[in-house]
Amino acid sequence: MNGSDHIMTSIQAGTIKTMLEKEGAIIRNAHFSGAGGSEVVLRRTELIDRTLCNAYDHLTAAGPMPALLATGGYGRGELNPHSDIDIMFLCRDEQDRQRSLELLYVLWDAGMDVGYSVRTMPECVSLARQDIKIRTSLLESRLIAGDPAFYDLFIRTMQSGVFYWKPSAFIQEKIAERVATRRKYGGSIYLREPNIKECEGGLRDIHTALWIAFVRYRVASLGELVAKNVITGRQYAVFQRSRNFLWRLRNEIHYLSGRKNDHLTFDLQERAAKDFKYRDSAHLFAVERFMKAYFLHARNIREFTDAVVTAVLGKPSRKWFQRAQKLGPFSLSGRTLFLSSDEGCHKNAVLAMTAFEIAQNRHAVFSDQLGSLIGSCRLDDAERISAPASNVFLTILNNPDGLSETLALMKDLRFLGRYIPEFRAIQALARHDYYHLYTVDEHILLAIKNLQALWSGSFPSLTTLSDAFRGLSKRWVLILALLLHDLGKAYRNEHEHRGVELAKNILMRLSVTGVDCDRILFLIENHLVMALLSQRRELSDRKVIADFSRLVQDRENLSMLYLLTYADISAVNPTSWTQWKAALLQDLYLRTLNHLDASAQTVEEERARLTAASDRIKNAADGQFSSQEIDEFIATMPEQYLLTASTRRVLDHLSMMKKLPEEQLVIRCRHDIERGYTELTVCAYDAYGMFYRTAGTIASKNLNILRAQVFTSKNGVMIDTFQITGPEGKFFDYEEAWESVRIELRAALMSGFKLPEPSPYACTPSLPVSITPAVTFDNETSEIFTIIDITARDCVGFLYHVSKALYDLNLDIGSAKIVTEGSRVMDSFYVTNLFKKKIDDAVRLEKIRETLMKVIG
Repeated sequence: MNGSDHIMTSIQAGTIKTMLEKEGAIIRNAHFSGAGGSEVVLRRTELIDRTLCNAYDHLTAAGPMPALLATGGYGRGELNPHSDIDIMFLCRDEQDRQRSLELLYVLWDAGMDVGYSVRTMPECVSLARQDIKIRTSLLESRLIAGDPAFYDLFIRTMQSGVFYWKPSAFIQEKIAERVATRRKYGGSIYLREPNIKECEGGLRDIHTALWIAFVRYRVASLGELVAKNVITGRQYAVFQRSRNFLWRLRNEIHYLSGRKNDHLTFDLQERAAKDFKYRDSAHLFAVERFMKAYFLHARNIREFTDAVVTAVLGKPSRKWFQRAQKLGPFSLSGRTLFLSSDEGCHKNAVLAMTAFEIAQNRHAVFSDQLGSLIGSCRLDDAERISAPASNVFLTILNNPDGLSETLALMKDLRFLGRYIPEFRAIQALARHDYYHLYTVDEHILLAIKNLQALWSGSFPSLTTLSDAFRGLSKRWVLILALLLHDLGKAYRNEHEHRGVELAKNILMRLSVTGVDCDRILFLIENHLVMALLSQRRELSDRKVIADFSRLVQDRENLSMLYLLTYADISAVNPTSWTQWKAALLQDLYLRTLNHLDASAQTVEEERARLTAASDRIKNAADGQFSSQEIDEFIATMPEQYLLTASTRRVLDHLSMMKKLPEEQLVIRCRHDIERGYTELTVCAYDAYGMFYRTAGTIASKNLNILRAQVFTSKNGVMIDTFQITGPEGKFFDYEEAWESVRIELRAALMSGFKLPEPSPYACTPSLPVSITPAVTFDNETSEIFTIIDITARDCVGFLYHVSKALYDLNLDIGSAKIVTEGSRVMDSFYVTNLFKKKIDDAVRLEKIRETLMKVIG
């Protein structure tokens, strides 16, 4: 390229850049003024087409150019603001190859980021046969500029040699690829921060349906499937509305992010809800209403594309020797269930429910006809109070085998929401918090699936839970309670109590009365109690166990509440169920079980558990420590520590205590990459203010405390354990920083070194759902301590500021229970005054409350 050519190229590039900025701004303004997703996508695609054509036309004055093709998403004509612009130069000869660079230089000088390839027709055929991604990309090619006859020859060549070559293998590979991607991105539509392209129900589902329909039916668009009777006009209309929503949402995410991005994060959800003109309702915040709309559109996309996939794959051929088995009005052929009589499912709850029962027991799938009939089933109040239908429903719930799959099918066919209308309000409902990964309905089904896994014995480590489940006399009571326990989340506050009121009406319709009704209502109203007690109270305190025993009343209530609590916690997110929570919950369950037995054996059974724990410790420590050291450790440590601490942790603490007489203070860091945190343990002779000084040192380094556990032995040794991440909640293993923590912590605890004041609070991002700070006192649970319960938004340095305030109030922390759920902390401090007495003076308690509220507010 000579000097004058370079000047012309620069002028042309400048013109292109100015045009893209000017017209791009107009399209952006149109989006934020309410333009639909398809409108912005088409305008963006047309702008890039025009830009490339203008640049191309300028170059043709100097001689022939290779054909310019759009490929991939650009080839489909679906450009979002920051979508990849993929082009291909289709060349006849080497001269075409060289000329393609001239256009690229212009585009690069204009600041355009294009993905490109330069190929001849034979190269396209060869590469597309070897690489399915290239084949897919070329399948969507579109001529932007160049010789139309040459492009037509290219298309005919590709169709005969590539596009329709081994169609079945291509279809199977694309479907398998999509299944794997769905699984990689969470395997569910109903994720709290979805990837709107790759998640189930995302844009990639649409692309896959188009690719396989092109190969099977030789159509250029999904709309052409209506004329071929593959889908109905109504299905396509619903699909278009939902695709338009996803396109508009992707435009929004791209504009707000300033880059290509498909991850709908919490902060983007809030802004999108505002831009899409959603408003708060009586019980839902605007962002929750917006996300509900997203999930429903994603569901429409999934159902439409699944219908296309089913049609493309075709019905399995029936073997000549295969006979259909008659099952009343149904027939079972292989694993497919058909409705064999003339009866319809319209307004027939018993018939529909029976179909679900057969599918559950026979592991069958519904025929298209049966699924369509049940999907269109309309139930009135008379059907909802049908005793036969209720009996079949409860029979389904009593059988753990295939239960979650059956309930998911009920939900997907809209039947569950029609049979239990109260369930509709929580379908696709995502409460806006940083703790729950799934929508409320998906959370419930996952909780039931986790109980189902207990029944199948999938997790041998959960034997206590498995034994409790298998010991239930009526499993359906627990499952129905679990199915209904979060219905109250359709309302803004006190979802347990709201859930009880909703459940009363449902149970009345299902003819569930007497003890069974009372038990279900008890479980719903108290489904949070066991988690809170196990994590925030000292379970070695007999009064805690006695009070809880009075609440549950009998073994069946206890076992069901234990199982419901496990199912509820484990379905929150993949990391919510931990060994720590499992040990605490099991401890509460076993202690209460013994108390309910009210026999002379109770004390002996508790002693037996302690003996077993002691023997475990002795066996593990034998050879590393003297018998005297081991016996003294077991004799002086709190009961709950012995019952819940892991063997690895016990051995660590034993070695630290062994060094204590000589070193006076032992500090140890252990990085746990798998769990994503570092565990800092401090072992010292108990000293007033030790806890707050440790928390302050950690906070001064801008590190985040996830959990803290405080144990004090009878001989005055304190072991404080802190589980810590970096300031953004990520694993932090920078060893020089941890060495600095150890040095400053030793100075703070051993020499009275003044703590550096931690940085201002670095809180988690704000949510529209406010976390109301609260400070409450419990002087009833413990005979020795006043318990201070604090709820607030989590911040780096939070624990330091609270414990420092308690120190300044002359309160001694006997133990602390630190619970962090997403952005919310729920901390409980067992405190006394300096004379080791409870605080029962009303004026003093109010002073403490006021001081703490200033700190956490």
